[in-house]
Amino acid sequence: MEADSIPKTIAQASQQMQSGLLTSRTLVKHYLEGIQKFNPTLNAFITVLEQQALEAATQLDVERSNGQERGLMHGIPIAIKDNIDTAEGKTTVGSQLFCDRIPLSDSVIIQKLKAAGAVILGKTNLSEFAADLSGNNLFYGHTCNVWNHNHSSGGSSSGSATAIAAHLCLAGIGTDTGGSIRVPASWSGVVGLRPTHGLLSNEGIFPRTPSFDTVGFLTNCVEDIAILLDAVLFPMSTNLKQLYPLPSNINGLKLGIISNYTFRGIEPEVAKAIYNAISILKQLGAEILTINSSFLVEEFDKATYSTIALYEFHQVLQAEYATNPNIFGAKVQNDLSRGVKIPHHSYKKAKDKWEKCFLQRQKLFQQVDILVTPTTPIVAPLIDTEAKTYQLNRQFMLPFSFLGLPAISLPCGRSSQGLPIGLQLVGNSYTEALILRVAFAFQLASTFSEGSLL
Repeated sequence: MEADSIPKTIAQASQQMQSGLLTSRTLVKHYLEGIQKFNPTLNAFITVLEQQALEAATQLDVERSNGQERGLMHGIPIAIKDNIDTAEGKTTVGSQLFCDRIPLSDSVIIQKLKAAGAVILGKTNLSEFAADLSGNNLFYGHTCNVWNHNHSSGGSSSGSATAIAAHLCLAGIGTDTGGSIRVPASWSGVVGLRPTHGLLSNEGIFPRTPSFDTVGFLTNCVEDIAILLDAVLFPMSTNLKQLYPLPSNINGLKLGIISNYTFRGIEPEVAKAIYNAISILKQLGAEILTINSSFLVEEFDKATYSTIALYEFHQVLQAEYATNPNIFGAKVQNDLSRGVKIPHHSYKKAKDKWEKCFLQRQKLFQQVDILVTPTTPIVAPLIDTEAKTYQLNRQFMLPFSFLGLPAISLPCGRSSQGLPIGLQLVGNSYTEALILRVAFAFQLASTFSEGSLL
């Protein structure tokens, strides 16, 4: 296929396949060739499922020729983060501990995507056990940022974000505990949604911190997020109203900037991009309000978050850690060594405090419909940046992960180095439709979702 004829979105690909201009097998072959060419440099994929993908695409083409349609995801090639179980190939969780692990069955999210007609190209790289925002991996190699290979792709869903940014697939499935979809989306210049905690099943996904873990999506545009959500939430057998196509009218919506929070500690170029994004949203008819939040500015307790996260992570891997702690990389070892020291009563106390904080969700949205923040305070750092710098990028992530709120990151600018800058929109629980509406309106009015250098 000629490069200029390749569909860049799920919606475009679906339309071409439905009209007979394109087959799933042709599209899959194109992406497999791209992976073969670029993955040695980018290191986005740990495992490529070439034969399985071609066979699935061929079968889906036969179904379509026989008049069987599964919806907009029919024949669409996607990439899966390698902590999400797939029965046809390895799920390593980015660890040498599971280098040969082949699950007995697909995770629930994969079952639903396959039922909708998705074709799995392969399993994407990640930080070991999804434990790091850097996207670096000692055992499977670091994932490069498409825009500058010396810079971080962001993690832990590093491979999925890079695969999208490099146009090596049409959608990437990732997970987000404390920012693992939103950070790589921001630094890689793609769109990434962390849905409301519990909206989608985590069954068959290797846990990091069950209290906060959320499966989600990375794509090149906002509309494709809506298509993916429809595919897993509203199977074709239902008559429920779907999200796609998205409305773009945001006139009269109230968008909130949090005083002493939204612009706290961010790089000047990030601040400039966010101010510009807010100006665009205002021009589109949204009302911009500056609000106060004692929870975000003063009351959010990182120690409570960390107690829950580290305790639950150790519970997942305690047997392996007790037997052979040196099998893990330094970041995972450090987390497990801290988690083992947390007594159950401290964990229980932290969980009680966490549950009481849920009242804050309603307070945050008493005056506004959506909160607006940067996704990260800085653009993608160099790959070998110290761990402390990576951790500082959680400041706009953790409070919303803590409360289980849905959030989307989408491109809103570039640094002087050409590195992407991300805008984060956060909504109340189960307001994905509203978040996508605002994000779509912004996308239509901006020019920041234009693909990669490849």
